[in-house]
Amino acid sequence: MKIHKLSNVLALPFILMVLFCMYMLFIKDQDDYLTYALAPLIVIALIYMFQPQINYWWLSKNPITLDEEIERMLRRTNPIYSSLSKEKKMRFDQEVYLLTEGNAFIAKGMERDFEVPYDVKFMISQIPVTMEYGLSTKKLKRFERIVTYKHAFPSPRYKFLHAAETDVEDGVIIVSLEQAQNAFAQPNNFYNNMWHAYAEAFVKTYPNLRYPDVDNNIWHTIQSVSGFSQQHIQSILGFQSIDPVSVLINLYFNNHHKLKESATDIFDQLDMIFNQVDNF
Repeated sequence: MKIHKLSNVLALPFILMVLFCMYMLFIKDQDDYLTYALAPLIVIALIYMFQPQINYWWLSKNPITLDEEIERMLRRTNPIYSSLSKEKKMRFDQEVYLLTEGNAFIAKGMERDFEVPYDVKFMISQIPVTMEYGLSTKKLKRFERIVTYKHAFPSPRYKFLHAAETDVEDGVIIVSLEQAQNAFAQPNNFYNNMWHAYAEAFVKTYPNLRYPDVDNNIWHTIQSVSGFSQQHIQSILGFQSIDPVSVLINLYFNNHHKLKESATDIFDQLDMIFNQVDNF
């Protein structure tokens, strides 16, 4: 069996030591074992703190192989995956896997939370990996909590129904799966709220980059490139006021060649930011 999480293997003997100490303490009434438990508890805490680094190092030495179902999904939905070389694809797979394992995915229900399906986790995690693939920094991993709703949702910040929301301070991205799954299944008919959420997160995370300076007339270009009107995008996201830069970032990845043909200046500005030109 291939080990994907070295941190779990390293922690196991120390967990067993703690359990043994607890057994001796509570069952055998030997108080000295409370002191003996401190050292393995400290080691477990350190392993937990450095879990991403430990697992990343291990996976860099022992590359993983994604499930065939996940690879098919990436080839079908990801704008750069099929064009990557074998070596770059291996790196992409590792980064997506690490992000999938490192993030907390929460599926909100009416009365209780549910487990997010495995393929949905990968469908989400591929987006920040793609956006930052050409960058030396990987700041989007700060968004460690991904909350999904089955349908559009209200929130404490926005009381009305909407399909995407980002919170930089809490490191949270919230999306509606209904709109996302429609967009991944029919990309020509539905604007992708999940890509938009990460595009918005990118702008908030990298606020000092030189983004295209656009006005409201840009919506005509957006429609000619994507086929989506401003009204359609508003209806998908649930907001009347939408930052067009986040929409353009979405188009840079998912309507790459059309954006390059229709708005060369904007494309070049975004291309300088993402440095992805060799992957398309």
